[in-house]
Amino acid sequence: MSLRRLAALLEREVPRPPRPKQRLEQYRTPPEIALEMASRLPHCCRVVLDLGSGTGMIAYAASLLRGDYVVAVDIDAEQLEAARGSSLHARLLVDHVQADAAHLPLRPARGLCVAQNPPFGTKRRGADRVFVEAAAGLGAEAVESLHLYSDAAHAFLEKLYQGLGYELAAVEALRFPIPAMYRGHVKRVHYALVLLVSARRRGARC
Repeated sequence: MSLRRLAALLEREVPRPPRPKQRLEQYRTPPEIALEMASRLPHCCRVVLDLGSGTGMIAYAASLLRGDYVVAVDIDAEQLEAARGSSLHARLLVDHVQADAAHLPLRPARGLCVAQNPPFGTKRRGADRVFVEAAAGLGAEAVESLHLYSDAAHAFLEKLYQGLGYELAAVEALRFPIPAMYRGHVKRVHYALVLLVSARRRGARC
């Protein structure tokens, strides 16, 4: 199936966040971006972990595109219930787990990779850092992660990842559409500039 048809399938079958919570910065990742993240993961990935998975866009994209076993983790049970309600849940090998990214009930595993869209940190400064540290704490071979763009973001992220034992393989700026969902949103769709960071663990055989 072409990427265009996969994106259309994900757009149709992945639910939008029910009763999204602004404090958690819950937005659905666009299917095109989710597929791009999944396509960048190296072949050595045996298990893909989607931290802050919401209704499962990245998780389902990774499973559809790669056929990997995917574990989708989110703190919000309501979002996980919606994700399980997708028709894709019965067709793909994706498990949905309720947990806090800061206290994951998971152990490091060989061949584990992470693809995530963490909170951007607009409501809680440094929220995305928690997710990056969680991925590193599990010894992820590769991390694909979205971060809000700023003039200093690239340098900060490079320092953060390097301090955790990772090198940046690529950094790309993307437009991320955010529909009017919360109080204070005035535009029908706001396009935020984000950085898609591809990081690889030093010494990984990927």
